[in-house]
Amino acid sequence: MLNVYFENVITRERRRVQPMSTLRIVGVALYGDEAPLAKYQGGLWRCEDKHYFIVGIECPTVIYFENASIRSETHGPYNPAWLVDGAVRAGESQEVALARLDEPSGAWHFYPDRTFWSAVVFQSPNGA
Repeated sequence: MLNVYFENVITRERRRVQPMSTLRIVGVALYGDEAPLAKYQGGLWRCEDKHYFIVGIECPTVIYFENASIRSETHGPYNPAWLVDGAVRAGESQEVALARLDEPSGAWHFYPDRTFWSAVVFQSPNGA
């Protein structure tokens, strides 16, 4: 299970969500176990009526990308992993930069091979 939280770095508010098996981003929409959690807009994740700068995953996670029925290779495991400023990052200091959202198109640019994907998926290593 993934331990996920939202954090506002200005107010220092941290909101934990129920552990989930899968966290999926399709374009700008974030889903936890297929239920809508948040939307990304202008550098912030909107969850219910609040805005957060960071979505954090505080446990081992693997990450892969999808385009319809095509799936990338699995990357990781990473601990922790982050969604910050429209990017997928990993490591204690966010030193691993994996992908960035092109907000107008909703596509995720995967840095290592310069491909574009419609979805990013986070799972626990034993669930991938």
